[in-house]
Amino acid sequence: MTDGWGDASGIEGNYDDEDDEADASETSEVNGTEGTSSSAESSDSNETNETSATKTNIKDEWNGRTIYIPDNILAEMEDTYLESQLTLRKAGQDEFKKNRHFYPLLVQFGVEALSKADADEIQDRLSTLEDD
Repeated sequence: MTDGWGDASGIEGNYDDEDDEADASETSEVNGTEGTSSSAESSDSNETNETSATKTNIKDEWNGRTIYIPDNILAEMEDTYLESQLTLRKAGQDEFKKNRHFYPLLVQFGVEALSKADADEIQDRLSTLEDD
């Protein structure tokens, strides 16, 4: 079980377990089976149930999109995620998940920068994509 910071194994695949945990705990709350769980559960599991009880599952609340990203940019995204995670941990931030926190921030910052870019800046970036 992770400490709420997610798995640093890579951008792809490490967030499915977090969402599955949220789905499972929300399902048990809806079905009323949470109280019947075994006493052998770890405190990590109890923390997950408490966390998901206070937060909605983003799969249910947010719109999903599939995007395709070149490998070099994907590597930069992973580095940026890990750097951001460390920065926030040092600042006392308890939680920084890829789906819930990192991806929306990444898109927000990108939208802001792109909206301020002029045609030459956009064309320069496009040419670097085409070079790869």
